[in-house]
Amino acid sequence: MLRRIEPEVGAWYEHTDLQTLFEVVFIDDEGENIGIQYFDGEIEELELDAFIRMPLCKVDQPEDWSGPYEMDNDDIFENDIGDFPPGNHTPALSDEYESAIMHILDE
Repeated sequence: MLRRIEPEVGAWYEHTDLQTLFEVVFIDDEGENIGIQYFDGEIEELELDAFIRMPLCKVDQPEDWSGPYEMDNDDIFENDIGDFPPGNHTPALSDEYESAIMHILDE
């Protein structure tokens, strides 16, 4: 017997026939329509009855957050800031500042 699942905002589900992941992003005030966002970013609005008839299982939020952003591994690990030019930056705590802090703590 197929178990029917009620939608919950913020919960992730897998459509077991299509093997697609999606999150419920809203349920309207009347509770008749729900909005879902698929892992690839596509958004769809469904009637509650259609959602309840879908073959679903509740799943954990995917660990790979990049799905809707169309990113490849180079984008994920690329440094957007770039390197500091040599000699044009100072350490976070200069020796003088660190010495002043140590003096205060010693007192």
